[in-house]
Amino acid sequence: MKLTEQEKELIEAIRNYLKSKHNPSIDLEFYARMLFEKMMAGEK
Repeated sequence: MKLTEQEKELIEAIRNYLKSKHNPSIDLEFYARMLFEKMMAGEK
């Protein structure tokens, strides 16, 4: 399966957020949610 650049960026953002779970970052969570919502809306 091939991923788009947008999908790769979302996966990386989620991974970074999960790595920071002992010191959660609201900015990382917001960024991952924003990317996800853009993908669901069909935006690029």
